[in-house]
Amino acid sequence: MQNVLMPLLAVILSLTSAVSTSAQSDNVLSNPQVSEAAFAATPPLRDLVKDAPAELHFGYHHAAPLRYPKQNLALKSTHMYPNFEDAAAQTESAPGTIPVKLLDWLGVGTGFFGYSVPDAPTDANLSIGDTQIVQWVNVQFAVFDLQGNNLLFNGQHYADGSALFSGLPHCGASNGGDIIVQWDKIAHRWVMYRSHLQSPYYDCFAISQTNDATGAYYTFEFPTYNNTVDFPDYPKLGVWPNGYYVSHNAFANLQSYDGVMPCAYDRVKMLAGNPNAQGVCFLDNSNGTLFDDSMLPADVDDASALPSGIDPIFMGSIDNGQNGIDSNVYYYPFHFDPVNPQNSTFSCTNGACKIPVTQYQVACQDLTQGICTATQPVGVLNNVADRLMYRLAYRILPAPTPSKDLAHDNRKQEWLVSHTVFNSSSSAVRWYEFRSPIKTTTPAVSQQGTYAPDSTNRFMSSLARDTMGDIAMSYTVSGPTVAPTIAFTGRAPGDPVGTMGAETIVIPGGGSQLDTANQWGAYYDMALSNDGCAFVTTGEYYTSNSSFNWSTRIAKLKFANCIPQ
Repeated sequence: MQNVLMPLLAVILSLTSAVSTSAQSDNVLSNPQVSEAAFAATPPLRDLVKDAPAELHFGYHHAAPLRYPKQNLALKSTHMYPNFEDAAAQTESAPGTIPVKLLDWLGVGTGFFGYSVPDAPTDANLSIGDTQIVQWVNVQFAVFDLQGNNLLFNGQHYADGSALFSGLPHCGASNGGDIIVQWDKIAHRWVMYRSHLQSPYYDCFAISQTNDATGAYYTFEFPTYNNTVDFPDYPKLGVWPNGYYVSHNAFANLQSYDGVMPCAYDRVKMLAGNPNAQGVCFLDNSNGTLFDDSMLPADVDDASALPSGIDPIFMGSIDNGQNGIDSNVYYYPFHFDPVNPQNSTFSCTNGACKIPVTQYQVACQDLTQGICTATQPVGVLNNVADRLMYRLAYRILPAPTPSKDLAHDNRKQEWLVSHTVFNSSSSAVRWYEFRSPIKTTTPAVSQQGTYAPDSTNRFMSSLARDTMGDIAMSYTVSGPTVAPTIAFTGRAPGDPVGTMGAETIVIPGGGSQLDTANQWGAYYDMALSNDGCAFVTTGEYYTSNSSFNWSTRIAKLKFANCIPQ
């Protein structure tokens, strides 16, 4: 067993070797903040959890309002059109192909082995590995086998997130939300991430030393940009061959929006447990306009075709149009140089790079006040419609006629992503499949659609594609007579372009959420297995009307035609 404290000999660095402001020229940021990490190695988590303090939380029983960057902009209008007609709307279910629900089971939340809900929103997300599924829900996580059986930590059914970082000076001293669990498909390792949400602020990583989520970890804490001032809100994580990429919205002293904060960290050294791993962060204030916000980093879904030598892109900033109406999704190439991190760049700031899409209106009644809601039988829910929904799923598609000559490589890149829009006054899910040639990173729409088969609200979505080209999408459904419910749909390559099939319910909601400042989920996740066929997803629901007793459900899906790769 490794001693938790020994790796700290090279630790407590948290050093920052950069200027306080990124240099900007022609919408390209350079001269990033370069940081080193405090580092520790843990004993097996299954042994460590028994010694962790119980119920150590940095949470809140009444949710703080989700921070809306555009509250600080003088928009041309503050009132959204409630009867916007979406030209991409699919107003009835297509006779298409949908995945089969193989399993569903209770996740962390009310009803889960005596669990008492400590905070909100759920921030429910998950991933699937070689032999395990890990679900992380705000401040606790649980590990399951591939059949949904709960795996124990010394007799405990779930663990506090802080247990992962117990050897670190800041990340191990508190527990908090805004969490992400990822399965690194390239290395077959678990990546557990969260921000340290008390000043000074840090990005916290726990990288499993094997494919066992209950085993030992290498842990790192990197200071984020201007980490005594800029609160790193709503972080999202993407896995790329050369780095772990993270996006944040930065709020100065928890108040005014300072800009978007994209970061990248040396994945290769982190996987090796090298305490000298470095990272970079930029602060993008959009040339002073604060246009850019709420980005997602690309996340590799297929380890058999890796984007070697290709820079990832971030996407976001969908909430800038007059009256919340826009015809673009914005993208941002990130060049991270782990060998010479000071040479890293972040491009296309201030919305300089656009992907034209069918016009949409974000489903917010008032962006300047951060009012983005959907109805439920009692009260309303925050539908988080001002931003793209996690994940930005990425893969390289096989070529019809493969070429060994890289100069004639005719493969394509693909990105899948979704967000919440208005259609005839209801919230609906707009989803996209973007593609570009392998030799360029200029995404264009391959297909798009707005899933609105009836007037019920749909939001909090996530989607992914299997190795056969089938797409699965999950989301929340709610309305005046429909308690918040977890549902999914899907499509196969031969189905009509821009459409999804019939809606399937994972589990019907039994009640409305009556408290937590209307916060609902904040984000969910659709994850794909290494074999390219099995999807897992998670979402939130209530068994009865309640102020503070959410439950979560996990579902495993598969298209009947999928052959594991």
